[in-house]
Amino acid sequence: MVSTCNLLLFVSSICAGLPNLGHANAFLRKDRDATSVSMSKAGVQGSLLTEIISAMGSAATEGRLSQIEDVLRPMFIAMPKNEYGNLGHSTVRYALHRLFVQRHGWYVKGLEPAGGLWNASSPAEILTDRVPGYIQELFEQRMGDHGLNLHEVAVLASTLEHLVHDEAKGRLQATFKTRGWSPTRILSNNQATDALETYMAVYIVGGNLSDQTGVNDVMANIEQLYPFWPQTKEWLHQVQRDFTRSEMSRTMRTVPEKLDLEAVTRIADKLSEGYGRFQNTECLQLKGDMLVHADRSTGRVKLTDFYKAALGGQWQFSESMSYLRELGALDESDSYDPSVVVTNYIGAMSNCIATSAFYSVCCIDECESLLTHLEGKLAAPQAEPERIVTLVAELPSNTVQAPRSLPAALLQRLNEIAAGNGGAVPLHGRLFAQWMHHAFPNECPYPHVSGTTSPRTPNEWMEGTGEAHVATAEEMQDHIDRALPRPPAAGDFSTLPWAEEEELLVIRSAFGSSSTGGTWWAAGRNLIFVAAFGSMLTGMVRSAKSVGKTMIADSDKMYV
Repeated sequence: MVSTCNLLLFVSSICAGLPNLGHANAFLRKDRDATSVSMSKAGVQGSLLTEIISAMGSAATEGRLSQIEDVLRPMFIAMPKNEYGNLGHSTVRYALHRLFVQRHGWYVKGLEPAGGLWNASSPAEILTDRVPGYIQELFEQRMGDHGLNLHEVAVLASTLEHLVHDEAKGRLQATFKTRGWSPTRILSNNQATDALETYMAVYIVGGNLSDQTGVNDVMANIEQLYPFWPQTKEWLHQVQRDFTRSEMSRTMRTVPEKLDLEAVTRIADKLSEGYGRFQNTECLQLKGDMLVHADRSTGRVKLTDFYKAALGGQWQFSESMSYLRELGALDESDSYDPSVVVTNYIGAMSNCIATSAFYSVCCIDECESLLTHLEGKLAAPQAEPERIVTLVAELPSNTVQAPRSLPAALLQRLNEIAAGNGGAVPLHGRLFAQWMHHAFPNECPYPHVSGTTSPRTPNEWMEGTGEAHVATAEEMQDHIDRALPRPPAAGDFSTLPWAEEEELLVIRSAFGSSSTGGTWWAAGRNLIFVAAFGSMLTGMVRSAKSVGKTMIADSDKMYV
């Protein structure tokens, strides 16, 4: 109820800016390969309003918000707060990025570490990769410069999921159209399977669902375009069977009923939400293939061995040196023989598969679960090095056994970080991320200093440079032939790259617990509702629901 009162203050100002809300779901006007995908600002505002209203009364959405809050809570508790006990602008962006990676394996556009402005392509539209920043700014403008609490961050996340749902529904409507079906058609289970397979194939490899010829080409060649399709199709069928059983149990029916567009959309939601973790099995297989050639103690593969593997039949390992450098996957600290950083390579944009207007599905960052574990144990934005060492020594990963004794040089580095930060190690800074990379070299990526890399997809790279993103067989062989003999390694942590530049999520003055003033602000912000909005609550909610009835009807059906 406390956080809901905060949100009610926001409803009236959002309601005033909702022209043409009935068209809010119709923003998918082009296929995902278009260079500039945009949507109506009214549509963004409408989705945000829907989430706020739902948070005040929808049991289904309240359950979903609770799930989001449960994932966010350890992060929220451990992250640095402002003087009001809330998260600031950059911290909210960081939390949302990590939430979607954990929850769905989504790398949401616009939540990248570099951030960016939400500036729209026109006064009425906004580029979809600016939508997260635009939603956040809407919230911050109405709530003042006091940051956002846990529930409010969850509402922002729920709004983005709402927009993704609308996108999925629009793509399924296009699928229906290519099949000659009306949006109101009732499908058999087999027809629903056909629609979902088409939706999923184009979702993975790209294309325009409005182009019948193109869709047919994708379906005819999907196994060549995406060799993992047979396994994906079986997973899709299982998700559909589970949904059917769940619906039969819910409705007490003994035979599966035919499905309408809304039911098929709910299955598509489950597919898009679960695909990131399902396809991560491919990432783990790729990582295993790479570790065969790697030094597991450093998490690196010599570039000569990388190219030898490519020439030996492992065609995946064929990126050019220049492209590897831009991705942040090339370690050139060894002048004799550069190497490829396993974690940075696996998590690179070159390995992303499916994409939507709002996110890409990439390999899941394994370091995320390790950091979340530490946050849950420490419950603070910083900690003494001794406490961190104790926890890390007991923390296993897929390639690191525990308990273990950490190398002396690694302990020294951690103490140096603490010495530069008043005796405590900030958990959300670049230096600690670098330390985690060396503590878990095969799980945690090496964090480059901001501005030293500029990751792009293969297509973006080729369009921007005019160069192929892969090396030719001749170029790979030439590098192997020219490689100089490598002197024996010192076998010491100190030989690994270490950049002294620190980059903190927020300035250090924001660390620590919230002040008394923050507590009074949180209480006051809730009491304002009682004083100013109590008598208007019923009428305002009814009015807002009337304005947004189309979107609310859609969203309430989505979540189960």
